[in-house]
Amino acid sequence: MFEIRTLTPIWTGDAEGKCTTIKETAIIGSMRWWYEAIVRGMGGYACDPTSDTSCKFNAEAYNEEYKRRLNSNQSKELASEYALEAGLKNVCPACRLFGCTGWKRRFKLETSVDANQIEPFNLITLDKNNSFNNWWLSKAFEKSIKSDNSKLTFGKFNLVITELAKSQNPSISSQIHSLLSIMSTMGAIGAKNQYGYGIFDLNDKRSTTESLKEINLFLEHFDFMQEISSTDFYSLDRFWCYEFSLAEDNKTVLKFRKANIIGKKSNSNQYIPVSFDIRYKLPGTEFGLRNNFSKQYGKQKTRQIFGTITETEKNGRIGSRIFVSHVFRKNNSTGYFLKIWGFTDEEVANFIESTTKDMFGLSSHEVVRNDIELKAFLDGARNDL
Repeated sequence: MFEIRTLTPIWTGDAEGKCTTIKETAIIGSMRWWYEAIVRGMGGYACDPTSDTSCKFNAEAYNEEYKRRLNSNQSKELASEYALEAGLKNVCPACRLFGCTGWKRRFKLETSVDANQIEPFNLITLDKNNSFNNWWLSKAFEKSIKSDNSKLTFGKFNLVITELAKSQNPSISSQIHSLLSIMSTMGAIGAKNQYGYGIFDLNDKRSTTESLKEINLFLEHFDFMQEISSTDFYSLDRFWCYEFSLAEDNKTVLKFRKANIIGKKSNSNQYIPVSFDIRYKLPGTEFGLRNNFSKQYGKQKTRQIFGTITETEKNGRIGSRIFVSHVFRKNNSTGYFLKIWGFTDEEVANFIESTTKDMFGLSSHEVVRNDIELKAFLDGARNDL
């Protein structure tokens, strides 16, 4: 069992934000997404489970190998083991753990949540009513704002992992522990992470290096196929993560605390849901990550980096490469934090750091890179695979 404490609410519901209970599918979806990125960062291959070329268990190869082993007088148990590996020969590591066509997920996930630990849906913007940010958020989340069931998980809850297959070395539970540790340090859980949701802390969290070693053991334990992943895939070999420390009396933070509420007012002072203003444009200023990025790099590259919310003729909808948390506290500490991570080159990372520092008037000692251990380990792991 893993104890999780959310630092910003977790979005796990449907389009209307009905989140009175955690939906395990949203949690598992984000876990798989991160696991794929880790595998690719280590030089391995992880398929796109939504594509026509996603992995499939080879039942024909399984049956042939099983019969061949039995005909050579091996036991049914041993024949089954060899047959499974034949059926899984072309199944990527993520599918082996999380399942694919013909192959079930190797674990069951259950959540235990205190019914009182929920938050009403709310966002905050410096824009007034009918001004752009306020108008856009009100339209985009209109159903969530109007729904009485639009509540988000916030507080402590437990993830219970039950292994559904004979434990191997390393164990499935250990893989999940390492995965959640990495997600807690450098990312988030659940849906809509690019809009600030899902920042969390994990009890008994492993270090980044220890976590990566454990996952790498899994990759080395089996003879996985090696294939070059598409450059469109998210991979930790192009990953960076900044964490910014914001003083209680930071001028921008003080403005946010008095900003306009969209939705129902939260009673919590543990977070300020202002990701959208930071990500796009701080009303009344020249700041805002996407706004400033567009001025320097142009609209086309901005769409590639920050994504699009509508379909484009050539590429369909483009997912964001930049993820911006809400402003949050840690362990009831004074002051706030902001986490921004991305899957881009270092030039973009440096631009995000510089723009964010200017936005909040920060000095270099108030900024920390969370991906230093990660980069050191991956450089070595890719050479070994």
